[in-house]
Amino acid sequence: MNNTKIIPIIFLILFLAPIPAFADDDDAEDAIENLGWVAIGAGVVANLPFIMFNKWRKYAVRAGGQSLQMARQAVQFYKPVLNFHIILNSIGYFAGMTHGLLLVNDLDSISLSLAITMTVLMISGILLRYTSSRNTKVFNRLLHGQFGLVFLLIALIVLHVLIGDD
Repeated sequence: MNNTKIIPIIFLILFLAPIPAFADDDDAEDAIENLGWVAIGAGVVANLPFIMFNKWRKYAVRAGGQSLQMARQAVQFYKPVLNFHIILNSIGYFAGMTHGLLLVNDLDSISLSLAITMTVLMISGILLRYTSSRNTKVFNRLLHGQFGLVFLLIALIVLHVLIGDD
């Protein structure tokens, strides 16, 4: 399947993904909570394939030989995987921010830290993708790819879920 067929299918799936968040119950509180789960699910689905693809490419280049040839052939899949990463993370970001804005009365320091971390990662990702300045790209690549920020994001999500269930 080529990109011209895959992209509309992905958009359709992503467009329909948030619908179950509102079809679950008549209770508005549950629908708002489900938006948070949509954000978490979109983030996991967006990031795991992208991280695994990048780690595999780096390993294949270091290993050399037949692996290097496979890595060269996989270059054609980078753009679709990157676009999938961007689209799903955008959906997750907006679902998470909507979840947070609808529950702003229950704002705590963990939720605020989570929103700030998500925003920093989103802005750095947008700037990384859509700017052409070399210095800006280098800075945003360093910022967006920080393992510490990813670990912080995961820890804040886990704490938010644990505290939110009380």
